[in-house]
Formats: sequence, C-alpha cells, structure tokens
Amino acid sequence: MARGSSARRTLLLLDVDGVLVHPLGYKDALRATVDYFAGQMGQIVASITDDEIALFEACGITNEWDSGAICVSAILLAALAQQPDQRRDTLDATLAAVRAAARPAPRPDFVALARDVLAHSSDGLVPSAVHLARLTGQIDPAFLPLVSALLGDVYDITTPTTRVFQTHTLGSERFAATYGHPAPFASPSYLAAHDRPLLSPANRDRLLAWARDPRHGVAVFTARPSLPPADLDSPAPHGFAPEGELAVELLGLDGKVPLIGQGRVKWLADAHGRPVSDYIKPSPVQALAAIGAAASGAERAALESAAALFERGELTGPLAALAGTPARVIVFEDSTGGIRATERAGEALRRAGLDVTVEGVGVSPHADKRAALEGVAGRVVDTIDEGIAPVIGG
Repeated sequence: MARGSSARRTLLLLDVDGVLVHPLGYKDALRATVDYFAGQMGQIVASITDDEIALFEACGITNEWDSGAICVSAILLAALAQQPDQRRDTLDATLAAVRAAARPAPRPDFVALARDVLAHSSDGLVPSAVHLARLTGQIDPAFLPLVSALLGDVYDITTPTTRVFQTHTLGSERFAATYGHPAPFASPSYLAAHDRPLLSPANRDRLLAWARDPRHGVAVFTARPSLPPADLDSPAPHGFAPEGELAVELLGLDGKVPLIGQGRVKWLADAHGRPVSDYIKPSPVQALAAIGAAASGAERAALESAAALFERGELTGPLAALAGTPARVIVFEDSTGGIRATERAGEALRRAGLDVTVEGVGVSPHADKRAALEGVAGRVVDTIDEGIAPVIGG
C-alpha cells in the first residue's frame, strides 16, 4: 500500500445468520407455523425436515414467509382433493370444515413443490407468487380464492401464515409492539429461545476491546428485518420487526456496535422513494452504510452518506471522513451476495477518491457453501471465531 499501513483503519462487517448466529429459530418457527395450520385442518403434523428446508433454500425459496405459505397451501389442497365438499367461502371456514370431517390426507411432497417453483421461477415474482401462478389452471377454480388467501401476498402481515410465523418468530409481546395489534396466540420468541450464538463470549469481548481503538470499527450487516436507525429522534413506526435486534441481544452486542439491517435500509429507501430491494444487499448501498457505520458508530448518518454516494456520487458524512487514511474493509459472510455487495461498495469508494480495500472472508462448515464462497472470498473458514482471530487476536 502506498501510504503508511500504520495509519490504516480496519473495519469489520459481520453478517448474522450462518456467521454470528446459527438461525435455528427461523427453522423452528417455520415448522411450528406449518404444523399449526395442519392442526387447524385436523391433518397429520407435517414436521418439515432440515433436508426439506435446505432443499427449499437451494431452490431459491429462502424466505420462510414464502415456504410456509407454499407448504400450508399444499396441505390444504391435499385435504380438499379427497373431500372437495368441505370447501367453504372463506379460508377459516374451510379449515374448520376439513378439521370436522376428520379425514387426514397423505403428506405432500414438499421437495417436488420446491423443485417445481425453481423450474418455473420468473424475474420479478417471489416464490409464493410463482407457485400460485402454477396452481392457476391446475386446480379446481373454486379452490383458487382459498390458496390466494395464503399465497397472494405473503409480505402482508394480514396473510394468515405470515401472521402466525411472525408470532412464533418475534413472540406474542414483540408481535403486538411491532404491528400494533395483538398476536393471534401467546408464544415466546423462537429467535430468542432457539437461535444459538456462533461467536464465543471470549471472542465477543476481544472484538469489543479491539473496536475501542479509534483505528478500528465493527458493524453488524444483515438482511434480517430490523427497526429503523437506533439514533433517530422519533420512535419506530409499526411494521418494523426487530429480528436483527434479537440477534445482537443474543450475542451481547446490543448497544455496543451499530446494526445495519433491513429496517434501517427500508427507512432509507422510503426516504428516497425507492423499493428496499434497490438498497439491500446485494446492492452496494447497504454495504456502504455498514462501512460508514463501522467507521463512525452512527447509523443514520452512515445510511444517508451511502445514499448520497449511490444516488448523486457525493462523498459526505462518515464516508467522507475516511478520506486521507487508507481503509481495509473485511466482510464476513456465509453467502456470495454480501461479499460481492461489499466489493461493489469498495469500488464506489475508490471512484470517489478514497483508498479502500475489501477482503471477503467466507464462513461456513458446509462443503457446498464453501465451494461457492471460494469463488469470491480470499479466505474461507469454518467459524467466525476462526475468521476473526487473525484480525483481533486470540
């Protein structure tokens, strides 16, 4: 490096799921959601397996709002296939009629469903919409309003499977606080109860001690839903689910490092009249915001400076403060998208005249993920503890 490396800043961006946290809570919330609706229909408990979940993810169905609705709609259609006379005008009435008939149907082939969605995926359509489009013309038209109630818009909290999944994920108390109305039933938070930290307490403490050096910085960088920036003056509006916050609480990092999650990015996208997909990783905007937050500790200013660079090519705020000192950004990810997003952020900063290098560290013990990560990461490790040790010591 041309300038003195002794003055170089080192900034760490840490992904959550698969890196800092083993996300068992989402998987268990998915199982509980599908089994809840199976019970509502008097059907055999589905007990979605880890292999089936992995296959859904491999087929591009990575959001449990999609996979839950797809599985529940399959159970409903299997039940109606052998007792079509139990169809009613509403979904709730149909579930009750199927339950009263007490005729369990065979368990659907969820693997075949996932592969069919992959085979017919279309740009611009989420997996649940692909599945709904596939059902149109294949099933009795009288059943379409029922499956549309499940698959029509899984990103709306009034969708039955999404509402139940979020109750399990957040817990009933946080559900009520997030959405402004009571949860459908009492539940603990599956994220709080079932997720497991992958960062050891000893390395967490070393990381926090390392970050106290003004030449160092850390930010949590996740596509998980989250609240808006923590340093806003106004309280969070309804609809922002604190799933990123649950992760940093589990790790003991809450209030100690900035979090650039989906809710922060949504707040920014809303302010600029953009869909959140324009700004969330693999977009470079979220990565730019994470770099600025790691450098400054300020979330709102980092987000605003990321948008200024992306939208207008202007170097402002925490990103402008990186001028004059070389910066080394190290991103720890278990997927290629976050590494590529950070590389694009580094390219944008270099075009703006900053001396920034980006290093990707892939984190996964799984052979298939490691093979993909090796194509974009300079180093691939089994665990986050192994990954950060050369940087922070220990």
